Amino acid sequence: MAKQIKYGDEARKALENGVVCLLRVKLIEYHSKYMALGEITSHAYENWMLMYKAYKALGGNGMIDHMKAEIEELHFKKG
Repeated sequence: MAKQIKYGDEARKALENGVVCLLRVKLIEYHSKYMALGEITSHAYENWMLMYKAYKALGGNGMIDHMKAEIEELHFKKG
């Protein structure tokens, strides 16, 4: 049976901040990759949107919002 860990407010906030940071890094990586390609796979698009929603729900700032608009304008890769 897995031991449940209880976090204090400071530790929980640190975890949230860490997740936001990791999501931001990955969102930027995806954005750079697919903007350079000029197209995006449907799977990558779905992943990007799921990460974006989690990023925003965790309090991520608007830095990524303009990237979302650019990702939404990409054509889907065929094949």
